[in-house]
Amino acid sequence: MARFAVYSDERVKEVTCNVKGAGEVEVLAHFQEFEPEEKWHTAKAIPDSKHLCKYCGEIAEGEYADLLCAECRELFGHALYSEL
Repeated sequence: MARFAVYSDERVKEVTCNVKGAGEVEVLAHFQEFEPEEKWHTAKAIPDSKHLCKYCGEIAEGEYADLLCAECRELFGHALYSEL
């Protein structure tokens, strides 16, 4: 089961895909077809050892979901989302 982050200008959605061989292009096409009002423009695969930053939605290191990505850690001076 692969995980993907799907991005619009206003939202980030984490989704899982059970279709064998499906990649970023197929996932993005699916969301553009079935949720056209959201104007999805990008899909990125999320590696098993990573997660989405709770603040900005970018892919972050490690599996601990409260850990901010490198850019947010530098911006806020905190490592954890719960510290904000």
